[in-house]
Amino acid sequence: MKRPMIAGAALIAGIAIAAPMLAWSADPEPQTAQPAPAQPGRAAMAPMAGGMGMHDEVGPIGQNWMRQMMMGRSPRERCEERLAWRAGVIAYTVTKLNLTTEQKPLWDKLNGIAQGATDRERQLCASLPSVEQRGQETILDRVNRREQFLSARLQALQQAKPALEALYQALSPDQKATISQPFRH
Repeated sequence: MKRPMIAGAALIAGIAIAAPMLAWSADPEPQTAQPAPAQPGRAAMAPMAGGMGMHDEVGPIGQNWMRQMMMGRSPRERCEERLAWRAGVIAYTVTKLNLTTEQKPLWDKLNGIAQGATDRERQLCASLPSVEQRGQETILDRVNRREQFLSARLQALQQAKPALEALYQALSPDQKATISQPFRH
């Protein structure tokens, strides 16, 4: 009889500890979140323009600027700002690649997919609650919203992967190094 009570107490304690963490992680960008430290010389291929490209990696100065800029903004504004930031990183990287005439159609195909993903994510950004509405949300609201964002990004990655692979295979070794680490000096 004691074992079921102990197991039940452990389950309740686990839920009490995990629920706030789950709620926090369910928000696409919690207000208290800080950008992860950049790893110099490393930019991973990650969600490009809504799910499929360059990771939003910046140096320490850029991180401080981004953190200050995002403070005090609504979730919708922060979401839209992240999309704009990603677009800038992508534009920078593509300019640095200096694509050849043969490579440009491959990029155009990937970019078209990326733009569609950005449009879908922008719609999700528009659906984010205002600062006033956030206080009325439940943990289930936040989990459902997080699931929508993650699903959109996964779908974008799955759609973009074949086009990204085709572009990557057409790149020179120098271009491959640039796309893999666009911020390397």
